[in-house]
Amino acid sequence: MKTWTMIAAAFGVAMPVAASAQPPHDGGRMFAMMDGNGDGKLDKAEITKMAQMRAERQGDPSLASPERIDAFFKHLDANGDGFIDKGEMESMRKARAAPPPQDDPQDAPDDAS
Repeated sequence: MKTWTMIAAAFGVAMPVAASAQPPHDGGRMFAMMDGNGDGKLDKAEITKMAQMRAERQGDPSLASPERIDAFFKHLDANGDGFIDKGEMESMRKARAAPPPQDDPQDAPDDAS
């Protein structure tokens, strides 16, 4: 019984520490997974690794083509510093989640002509 109490106590102490070590459940979680060296920014090698894993998972080698990786990297690297930071990644995520702009009915072409 004493052994089980010690194991349960150790587990109870370890759980909050393990939970606090987990990345946040927002876009930061994905960023942290891709940030292999933990420097808080993504370089082209880290983006390439992510693209290669995605290409393998989806069975489409074109997803990891150098041209596609270059275009993706340039698209995300808004400030042109050669790295993608969390802010740049968050901007892309928000842009993808935003609904398309609504057309103003007054600007619509008149089909009655």
